[in-house]
Amino acid sequence: MRQPWAESAGKRLDIIARIACLSAGLALLVAAIVALFVESDDAALIPVLAAGFLLVLTPAVVDRLRSRRAGYFEIHLIGQIAANARKSADALRRLGMDRELDAYATIYNELRGPELVVVRGEVLDRIVQRVANASVIEKFDKDEVKELFLHGSPIVRVLALGLIEGDLSLIDSSVLLDAIDRSLTGNEQYHALKLVRNGWGWLSPDERGRLLSVIEADPQIQRGPSRSALAQQIRELAQNSRIR
Repeated sequence: MRQPWAESAGKRLDIIARIACLSAGLALLVAAIVALFVESDDAALIPVLAAGFLLVLTPAVVDRLRSRRAGYFEIHLIGQIAANARKSADALRRLGMDRELDAYATIYNELRGPELVVVRGEVLDRIVQRVANASVIEKFDKDEVKELFLHGSPIVRVLALGLIEGDLSLIDSSVLLDAIDRSLTGNEQYHALKLVRNGWGWLSPDERGRLLSVIEADPQIQRGPSRSALAQQIRELAQNSRIR
């Protein structure tokens, strides 16, 4: 039986996430519409519009999927989590996030094709946001989160990074090294770089050095503007650490 506090916390998380999702979607749509009236590359506007529409429509789509019976979902994400991290899966269920995460995983799986790479990334970002919010109010087991990452599918690996994002005490340099050096998706690598930046103070000098070496050795990072920007911020943190 779900505890009243968990049900209340789950509802608050849902409201916050919906507002953030709608705000981000509307911001992207407005930016794309404004760009239509100035000199801009029409081809570049397509993924922006697609991402904006997805963010605006996603809460409604998830609500519709949630109303179906649990067996409807093609992807049972919570079941995948429970296979390696039972306590983590139970915590997400207590917060009422099980069917919602299954719904997002199903949506992600349906968005196939190279033209939908950006949109798929937005869905993963949404999952990361939701579990990061959950990790702020619910304590997750560090060893379980590591196992979740090491033995999970691409979407579960990103979800594990989201849990760490919400609670930096869960940070593990071996997880970050694997997520940067052997990432299964660009989105996974992005969130790992973000964790290196945000969790810099939680890492030892040796861990920082190993992570920086892996970052410098990966040419893929420089090909993604967001990842490249994060890498530069990490270099600046490393430089400031040496000066001190």
